[in-house]
Amino acid sequence: MRWKTPVILGLGMLCACSGRREALTIALALLPSELAVYRSVLADFERESGLKVIAVPQQYAEIRRALAAEAFAGRGTLDLVELDVYSLAVSVDDVAVLDPDALSPELDAQTPEALRADRIHGLRFLPHRLTWQALIYNHAVLGKPPETWAELLTVARAYPGRIGVKGALYEGLTCDLLPFVWAAGGSGDVLDDAGALAAFRFLAELAPYLHPQSEIFKESTVAEAMARGEVVLHLNWPFVMTLYQTQGLAPGVIRSAPLPRGPEGRATVLGGGYLALPRSAPHRADATRLARYLIGRHAQERLSRELGWFSAHRDVPVNADRDLLAGFAAMRTHVHPRPERGDYPRLSRLWQQAFRAVVFEHADPAATLHAAAREFLAEKP
Repeated sequence: MRWKTPVILGLGMLCACSGRREALTIALALLPSELAVYRSVLADFERESGLKVIAVPQQYAEIRRALAAEAFAGRGTLDLVELDVYSLAVSVDDVAVLDPDALSPELDAQTPEALRADRIHGLRFLPHRLTWQALIYNHAVLGKPPETWAELLTVARAYPGRIGVKGALYEGLTCDLLPFVWAAGGSGDVLDDAGALAAFRFLAELAPYLHPQSEIFKESTVAEAMARGEVVLHLNWPFVMTLYQTQGLAPGVIRSAPLPRGPEGRATVLGGGYLALPRSAPHRADATRLARYLIGRHAQERLSRELGWFSAHRDVPVNADRDLLAGFAAMRTHVHPRPERGDYPRLSRLWQQAFRAVVFEHADPAATLHAAAREFLAEKP
């Protein structure tokens, strides 16, 4: 079974779709299974406003490239874009400063935690959807998920080669390992504090029981491995549960659960998409109106109810009644943002390299982390 990716239309389609000047164009990262619902949500706005909206699904990386190209050209066709929270800082110069008054009262209804990412040199980014990881496990095989690190290690020993980790050298690996660091009391921005050392020692114990392809796994490939029955548990984002549901695997066979508890509790990584107005947006006032609608209660309630998205709107709770997302709902109070610092990409890469050295090359955890910390300090500008 092959899983579809969010790539649906090429970049050339952005221009082709936007020839009609009265239409607004929004580029965002949608899965094929999400597109019909999202267009229905946009249809409510179209009826209310009399405006036409064209949704262009793309991967986040493609959206960032299109945004940068239009900013460089000084003109473009994109009126509104969705960016992943990881890329907000690098996109600051390509997006416009927003007028808070034009977004009232919906702006005031957002949770303070979600708004922290908005205030980069003025208000530029609006929380569209939040997300975080939970444990995805095979209920038919395990019966119940591991509650603690000790139980996780017990499961791994009972099912050697069937524990999945997104171990490819990319940001998803950092999202898998930081919860272990935080759950051991680590800060996340110090590579060799006591929590990091405790987490990496545990990961070294877990290493012999990982799926043999963990070194190249990413979100979709580890999900495919679980669908084939090769993996009994892994960490992933809510979208995989919707995909499993379409295959008749969830919530009967595959379920979500809280991440196992470490010495200092549970933790998971904040992710998600934020809306921004391109610097060269052709219809700024109408695009701002669309952005206000999309972060508002009506749209957010529908996206939460029908797609299982998590909202930053205070009046839209996590849809905890759905068995499909029970594990994610349980993790809401344990969400941590990644270190908020300008050199985070370099820090993240060092975390990834240290993980791969310890887990796949069997390097000593303490020596590896101390060396990574020295490298990080040595490279500081």
